[in-house]
Amino acid sequence: MADLHQKPLELETMVAPPQKRWWIWITVIQALILTAVMAFHYQHMLYRLFYIWSNSGDWSHGFIIPLFSVYYLYLQRDRMPGKSLDREMTARIVGALLLTMAFAIYVGGIIYGIEYPKNLSLIASIMGVVLMVCGWPIARWSWFAIAFLVFAMPLPQRIYQQMTMPFQQVAANISAAVLTLVLSPDMLAEAWGTVVEYIYKGVTGTLNIERACGGMRLMMTMVALGVAMAFIHQRPLWQRLIMILACIPIAIFCNIIRVTTTGFFVVFGKQELARGFWHMMLGLGMLFIAFSLYGAISYVLNHIFVEQEYLPDDPQTTTAEEERP
Repeated sequence: MADLHQKPLELETMVAPPQKRWWIWITVIQALILTAVMAFHYQHMLYRLFYIWSNSGDWSHGFIIPLFSVYYLYLQRDRMPGKSLDREMTARIVGALLLTMAFAIYVGGIIYGIEYPKNLSLIASIMGVVLMVCGWPIARWSWFAIAFLVFAMPLPQRIYQQMTMPFQQVAANISAAVLTLVLSPDMLAEAWGTVVEYIYKGVTGTLNIERACGGMRLMMTMVALGVAMAFIHQRPLWQRLIMILACIPIAIFCNIIRVTTTGFFVVFGKQELARGFWHMMLGLGMLFIAFSLYGAISYVLNHIFVEQEYLPDDPQTTTAEEERP
């Protein structure tokens, strides 16, 4: 009889206590308060970013970057450490230090009149909030989505122009060489800085490689695309480095195709295809070429080394095979 009375107690002790949900109400309140403070603090900068994304073709991809960050987190939802909430004091201290550093960078940007450090301080603030509210596991899970926002931040105009000029000159030199090679002997083209002067069947003309065709806009988009494809799937670090390093040559290659194709349109008198809607469509076509090249690189990297599970020899199987006639 004593055993019968003790059995319910034993069953109660064997039942595991329910685990606490990760998204508890106190975390929601903390996240909402800090997000509201950040939105109020960065409201003028957010309006400026929205204006640049809307009115500058060089940074129109800025709308896509935050959407991809959210999409990346959605793809990684199975790896989200949601069973428990890390309440370690070290995570809160590091998060507070990040917020303090971000505020100092923001103030420095105001004092020296530079907008780019203020943009970077927003990214640092987001990471600081994640550390303070969610702890190390969530910070490790979401760090790439947060860091990826840097591709949406417009570079300083002076640095952007200095980076664009070499790409314009490379595009002019190679397009002049391709035009001369393909249309020879009727064509003679020569690059002078960012301008291509040509003589085709006795008709002279010029092809000006403007800043929009210099490749910097395409370069920023290609680098963002390459980094996204390198991290969207689980792969070794060396494969990710190769895909990231391949961004620049792929961007240069695609821009040369676009500029040279535009040059052929101009030489053959198809000016309407060298500007406006069709020129924009040509630029979009370069994205498909780049995506195909990234896919080919990913396929090659995935099949260079094929991991095989080592199976030790079975003595009985070996003996049976040896006895076969």
